[in-house]
Amino acid sequence: MKDKLKGLVIGILIGSTITGATAFAATTTPIKAAIQKVSLYVDGTKKSTTDAITYKNTTYIPVRSMSNAIGEKVSLKGDNLYIGKQPKFIVNEDNAYKYVYAKIKVDADKYKLGFMDEGYSDDGKYFTIRAYEDHQEYIVTYGFYYVELTTGNVYKFDLFSDGLIKL
Repeated sequence: MKDKLKGLVIGILIGSTITGATAFAATTTPIKAAIQKVSLYVDGTKKSTTDAITYKNTTYIPVRSMSNAIGEKVSLKGDNLYIGKQPKFIVNEDNAYKYVYAKIKVDADKYKLGFMDEGYSDDGKYFTIRAYEDHQEYIVTYGFYYVELTTGNVYKFDLFSDGLIKL
């Protein structure tokens, strides 16, 4: 009897999984896009040829191809795309910890704080570090710190004002 019950339960699970996957697959929308070779001209002079995608009468060209054609640098920092003049970034993932530690050294040593990488902010202007206390049974977040990529300024997220406070 138990084997029949197990078989029934497994059969129901497999059947519902297949049905769910089919239903999910049916909700996606296929798109039609054409890949074509496009010549890039700058001021009437052919600079290069690249692959482009045409979708709904709009042509999408890789940014790197376009920047090379016009002779400009290109970079992606967070959600920001820079073409031409590049911002000066003095902060990276490796040294962001040093900037935060320098600002909260006394408390970091007193409470034996650890630091965790939280990645780049949504606007791409800051690198985020979480400071925490590691207890035997739990972890306590001491604070979230935002290091400005172009200046190295350190800000602490203030929960009450829902904003950043410069340290």
